[in-house]
Amino acid sequence: MDYRHSIFNAAIAFAYCLIPVLLLPVLKNAQRTIWLNLLLAIAFVFSCGIGHFLSALHYHLTYWHLVTAITSWLAVIALAKSQPQLRYLSKTFQLLDATWNKSMTGNLLFERVDDDLKLLKINNIGKKIFNNQLKIGDFLSQKFPVFSEIIYPQKTPLIQLYLQAFEIQESQQLKIHYETQLVGHFINIFVPLSQKLLYVTFLDISPRNRDILTGLYNRRFFNLETRQWQSCIYIDLDRFKRINDQRGHQLGDKILIAVAEILQTYAKRYEGIATREGGDEFILLFPIIEVYSIAVSILQDIQILDIEGAKVSASMGIATNNLPECEQDKSINKLRQIAETATREAKSDRRSELPENRIRLWNRELASQYARQMLIESYLRQPGIENERWLVYQPIVSLTTGEIVGAEALIRWSSPELGMISPGEFIPIAEGVGLTYPISDWVLREGLQQLKEWHSIKPNFWLSFNLSAAELEDQIFIEQLYQHIIEANISPYLVGLEITERVIYQNLELYRQSLDWLKKMSVRLKVDDFGTGQAGLIQLLQFHFDEVKVDRSFMPNNETDTEKLAICKAIATIAQEMQFSLVAEGIETLEQQEIISNLGYNYGQGYYFAKPMMADSLTKELEEKSQYFRVN
Repeated sequence: MDYRHSIFNAAIAFAYCLIPVLLLPVLKNAQRTIWLNLLLAIAFVFSCGIGHFLSALHYHLTYWHLVTAITSWLAVIALAKSQPQLRYLSKTFQLLDATWNKSMTGNLLFERVDDDLKLLKINNIGKKIFNNQLKIGDFLSQKFPVFSEIIYPQKTPLIQLYLQAFEIQESQQLKIHYETQLVGHFINIFVPLSQKLLYVTFLDISPRNRDILTGLYNRRFFNLETRQWQSCIYIDLDRFKRINDQRGHQLGDKILIAVAEILQTYAKRYEGIATREGGDEFILLFPIIEVYSIAVSILQDIQILDIEGAKVSASMGIATNNLPECEQDKSINKLRQIAETATREAKSDRRSELPENRIRLWNRELASQYARQMLIESYLRQPGIENERWLVYQPIVSLTTGEIVGAEALIRWSSPELGMISPGEFIPIAEGVGLTYPISDWVLREGLQQLKEWHSIKPNFWLSFNLSAAELEDQIFIEQLYQHIIEANISPYLVGLEITERVIYQNLELYRQSLDWLKKMSVRLKVDDFGTGQAGLIQLLQFHFDEVKVDRSFMPNNETDTEKLAICKAIATIAQEMQFSLVAEGIETLEQQEIISNLGYNYGQGYYFAKPMMADSLTKELEEKSQYFRVN
């Protein structure tokens, strides 16, 4: 019996001594609140173990019982005093356990195994972040090799940073951006709990860097981007604002979403990124230099979009970081600035929807051109510029009688510093910065005053003015224009307004209100540069213009120029059926005049008759009755 009693005491003693050994690591990491309690509890258990060990050896030491009694009562007193803290810790652990799966972050607990991490626990958000592909017992870098790769913006694989945390025993917070396996932006916090355990959280901040409507990256992401990209394409949608204003934001949103899908497709295909700059403007960044062909494909895909009958196009600018402007600054902000400037150049080119007019690749030539444009713009804004410009007038001749029946007013500008500047150069610049209104207003007032003087010589003489898209769209300007005609006491039908075909093609419905109003006021409405647009005949069927000026590029040189001759014949047939007058531009030889006259064109204009001339010269022609030309 004594033998068995000794064995039992020895077993109990061994257990009592083993328990403190197992609790020592807990004591090492215990919070200050329970550290003393745990220490006294360990001491009590250890003293009990020593007591049982002595009993097993048949030693009964009274003083050791006293030590055990004192230790036990110290533990009881300490536990009694710390009851509030212990209850608080209990509630805290309950709360942590309850919120593990309700957390807004992905929470994971790993155990270090050699140079990898084994998953011990994961919450619901963590499962969602890892697409339910990471299971308990999986090794992180084996299951997700992306953790062994260098991930932007870090310069060290994440698994190495995790393992280093065990060495330094400090928590860390990182921002990481995944494009594969884990897709999105995350704030990643990892805390070493011991030499083996690592607590890791993932907070998905992707929504803060994404445009809510299109899902593309937003301006915030662009401003945080530090990678070096080789090229930038800046995209500004054409005609979007009109559609958005006229047909509502719901349709506008559908268009933006459709365009965003196109851009995202190309961004993924060429390992780039697509961002929405704001409104109807977008940015594409690519890791390659040669992106012009990509821009052409994107433009074509945008142009074939048809969202509930609404169509848009785009103006695009391209910048690459091998430009001289980027030698000192290769940041994406510099690329963006240059690409945006190139886009503004494309935006001002309204000649066609073809890539050569809608896309601008920034180069030395464009940079020099842009610098000159900035210089011209600064001079356009200077006071007293009216003294540097004047009007010339190119006669328009009746192909039936040879009589000068009208003229076209053309502006000229000669700057003391810049020299002679072509209207084809400074007018688009003025349109781009909203300076056409004062110029056009001056042209109208000067031209109408001159026309009034000519009416004292030739009462039915008419004068034509060129009108831009912006002016045609502005009802206030249109009404002011008509007011100038009335104040000059001139019959509106003797005032012609020339609108280029490409302007009409862009959006006839938008301009119809102004055109209808002018038509009602009996102003002579003309289509200029007919044949250079993309759907001129369709627009002519939709609105009855008084006169069509056929572009000089269609003027046949002789009878053997069969293609141009056929086009001019077809236009003449249409004019006869639709009952509008025809003006042939660019007549330079007698043979051309004879061909056009025989086709039934009403009027001719060109160097064969007269170059643009000063008002005094044209006045002299009208006064001397020499305004007749030989016509057949």
